[in-house]
Amino acid sequence: MFRGRLVMMVVVLLGLTACTNHSPSTKVDRRYVAIGDSYVSGPGIPDQDTTVPQCVRSDRNYPHLLDAKLKRTTLVDVSCGGANTSTVVDGLMNVGQPLPPQLDALSPSTKLVTVGIGANDNQLFLGLFVHCLVKTSAKESACRKFADSDATPVYPATQHRVEAILADVKKRAPQARVLLVGYLRIVPDSGECPALPMTEANRARAMKVEVALNSALRDAARSAHVKFVDVRGNSHGHDACAGKDAWVNGAVPTVAGNGAVLHPNKAGMRAVEEQVFKAVGRF
Repeated sequence: MFRGRLVMMVVVLLGLTACTNHSPSTKVDRRYVAIGDSYVSGPGIPDQDTTVPQCVRSDRNYPHLLDAKLKRTTLVDVSCGGANTSTVVDGLMNVGQPLPPQLDALSPSTKLVTVGIGANDNQLFLGLFVHCLVKTSAKESACRKFADSDATPVYPATQHRVEAILADVKKRAPQARVLLVGYLRIVPDSGECPALPMTEANRARAMKVEVALNSALRDAARSAHVKFVDVRGNSHGHDACAGKDAWVNGAVPTVAGNGAVLHPNKAGMRAVEEQVFKAVGRF
């Protein structure tokens, strides 16, 4: 069963990487566009959008929860598992079902945009999962090389690409309120647990990667003059080792229908929605 869940996680991270527009809700006034990867789309959380199955998009992800709370919004959810900064801009056309750029969902009538992207650039999170978090493959030497060497140049490059995406969002949707949403924490501040059976050295290196990526995104938001929603900073005590209080799943499968391994669960999606809703403010 573990191998099956691990395969699902890899598919999410390496899968098709942009999406067609989700059918809008019945509310018709202000257009809300959700852009992002699997930490936005919600793989493994029912119900999944069967019209674009490769995007593993849930109707209980945080954009849908936020749309239900906001007034007079029409949600266009183009988040897609495996998306990275390149496919958000360029789409993916060499597949059976062509997937346009997520940015194409924007228009001058768009009033709200949330962006959650960057973790799949240069397969950053896949490397983190495989080399540091998955017990069957994580060796201290591999995690050390990944965290201390391979990942280092990814952060500034991703920051610049996210800055460019945010600038493009503002150009295409000049009236929109734009928010860049970070990534929930996975590893605890100390120790390990059955959900994340890792060495202390690997835990520390994994945290280093999490912190560095979110810091790069914060800097990108600052440079682009958009609000950054620091969901990692606000998820202390809700890592994968937090048991019933966890907002992300561990590397070991637990409850079916509550999200993919090493991805947000239902509680995590609700928590992110609450933080984004607070960041949106009067709208």
